[in-house]
Amino acid sequence: MPGPLRVLTLFSLMSVLLLAATVVVPGGAVAGQKRIGSADWWINGSGLIFAMAVCLFFSAGILLLKARRLGRLVYILGVVGFYVAGYFIELINGVAYSRDAYLYDLLFVAFQVLALSAYFFLNRRVKDFLVAY
Repeated sequence: MPGPLRVLTLFSLMSVLLLAATVVVPGGAVAGQKRIGSADWWINGSGLIFAMAVCLFFSAGILLLKARRLGRLVYILGVVGFYVAGYFIELINGVAYSRDAYLYDLLFVAFQVLALSAYFFLNRRVKDFLVAY
């Protein structure tokens, strides 16, 4: 497995720690500048949305560990899923940013998806690794 792919796989596998932190760490979660208690986090649906995003991203790491080509697409969808989940969690909890902040977030996600896509689909070492197994 190429070095950068190992790091990306590690990121996705460690995302489960973010979910564990929302359960184990006292005090709940933070959306924007607003602290959300653990009970409210799960009751209002924020925890479920976040858990779905984490599961998608974590499954990408498993697929990449198994050298499945589908892992590339799932990884990119997982990254997008985190941003979409963040947007819905902000809506659910009444946290609002300015339109400029959303525009910058959208541009950042677009560049991130573009860079990941270029690495996953154009890099020869990644292609060889995912085809070899």
